[in-house]
Amino acid sequence: FINRNNKLLSDTWFDAVYDFYEGYARVELNRKWNFINRNNKLLSDTWYDGVNIFSDGCACVMLGDKVNFIDTYGEFISDTWFEDIGDFSDGYAKVKLNNKWNFINRNNKLLSDTWFDYVDSFSGGYALVQLDGKLNSIGKDGKYLSAEWYYLVDDFYNGYARGQSGDKYNFINQ
Repeated sequence: FINRNNKLLSDTWFDAVYDFYEGYARVELNRKWNFINRNNKLLSDTWYDGVNIFSDGCACVMLGDKVNFIDTYGEFISDTWFEDIGDFSDGYAKVKLNNKWNFINRNNKLLSDTWFDYVDSFSGGYALVQLDGKLNSIGKDGKYLSAEWYYLVDDFYNGYARGQSGDKYNFINQ
């Protein structure tokens, strides 16, 4: 990186550098990854096996085959290292542990006591969840949109989603 005064940001020449997001850029050196800020300070003493861009104040970091979130202070969001995670959306990110999914917020609080077979990211205050082959939507308050679980639930459009129960269809509102 070169600043506006044509000075190099770092004395280190990295194998790869990427754009800045939320004040940090991903850098690669010897097949390991870290973040650097515009003041030439690395975010972490640890070099990771993989990293993703910052989004909503957090970035995914990988050590071995486990992943976690790191904030812009270099602190982990969770004490748990997960099998898979998604980006934060509407204040929650999906996390996978023991082949089941849930949601976590930036304060390391799980959204639900239930771990699901599948979850989708939050959009418009709700996320699709699947359990035992049936679908529902969960709100950021941890409550299900419907008492009934469906075989099919489409995304909401203009306030309604199509739902299938058995061989019958209907519309679900928020």
